Amino acid sequence: MPQIDVNPADAHATAKQILMVTLIVTLISVAGIALPYPVLAPLFAENSSPLTQFLVLPSELLLGIVLGIYPLGIIIGSSMIGALSDHHGRKRLLTFTLLGSAIGYMLTAIAALSEHFILFCLARLLTGFCEGNIAIARAIAADLHPVLDKTRSFSLISAMGYGGYLIGPLAGGYLLYMGIDMVFWSAAIACLLCAGLSHQLLPSSLNKPVEHAEQGSSLRLLQDPALKRFFLLYLLLTMGVNLYYEFYPLYLVRAFDFTATDISWITVLLTASMIATSVWFNPIIQRRLSHANASLLGIAIFILSLMSFPFISHSAYLFTFMTIGAGIAIYNGFLPSYLSTAYQHRAQGQLMGMLVTIFCVGNLLAALIGGVLSIFDVKVALLFGALSALGAALLFYRGHYQQAQWQQT
Repeated sequence: MPQIDVNPADAHATAKQILMVTLIVTLISVAGIALPYPVLAPLFAENSSPLTQFLVLPSELLLGIVLGIYPLGIIIGSSMIGALSDHHGRKRLLTFTLLGSAIGYMLTAIAALSEHFILFCLARLLTGFCEGNIAIARAIAADLHPVLDKTRSFSLISAMGYGGYLIGPLAGGYLLYMGIDMVFWSAAIACLLCAGLSHQLLPSSLNKPVEHAEQGSSLRLLQDPALKRFFLLYLLLTMGVNLYYEFYPLYLVRAFDFTATDISWITVLLTASMIATSVWFNPIIQRRLSHANASLLGIAIFILSLMSFPFISHSAYLFTFMTIGAGIAIYNGFLPSYLSTAYQHRAQGQLMGMLVTIFCVGNLLAALIGGVLSIFDVKVALLFGALSALGAALLFYRGHYQQAQWQQT
């Protein structure tokens, strides 16, 4: 792991500074990522722009393609960026990829202005590739252990990510009134700001390579049978979560005639629940439950809430947004720490890169499957997400506790 170049007495203060900068960069960067979220569903539901009429394909399918091309870029990027940061340094790769994200958003704004569907998709692909750098933030948090508690650091990074998902859609909903291109120009500015913070405030010690880092992309980890099983369940879980993330806006548009601004505010409620859970409730849960039990608790809350979401009245659905947010925040706080602790001998950049890769494979599959299912009924896409998460919970329960029983015998 990279070492902090300070005296032992100053190690804790330096680690806190590194984490603080990482948290700020995560907040602003994710806000830039989330800016377009409330924009795309109403745009494709309205179906009046050339962006939504490419090759006379159904607008729902085109929405699925637009949603899916971005995580496809992250799949490619995160499988390489996390591992590259092990070899070439966290700071250098983080700054470089943030600049790349800014360029991607600029191209997206140009494509939106020209209403060019192919350029729009290619720009989203480039942006996604560079934003595989979320793996670097998690790797930095893992590297700071044991100076800073790993689970607490992961929870705080998750909270900042949720904060970005709160600020981003809210800003995007209002920026849309200035033109759809302004949404993406603003995201580009946010990424440029993050690149400057990374370059100026992160210490040069983070440019040191990790000792004994494994060669190759994060996909090499799939050669380990135990890791392969874990990533399969994580794929099912993230596919379920992304079916919810990507298609609840379309459900709200169709069921309740939500506008982009309405979606922005309901997303505020969701992310506020995530932040509160990560900051205040996860430390309480950590004192009472193991990482495995806490992860299962979060997954169970998410499944039950999502199963009920499409069937409740307009006045009651707000409660499910809060419980869904809590469930996601709980498992996001404990599953990465569970994996990092179980495989602490592995290079953390590569390991966290694989987590992000699997998340985005789930995102891509969710976009494609949900795009097809929502042609018939968007409720089916949401329920399919709940069933996918249920499959993940069963795999995790069987794999973890079966292994624990073997170790006791």
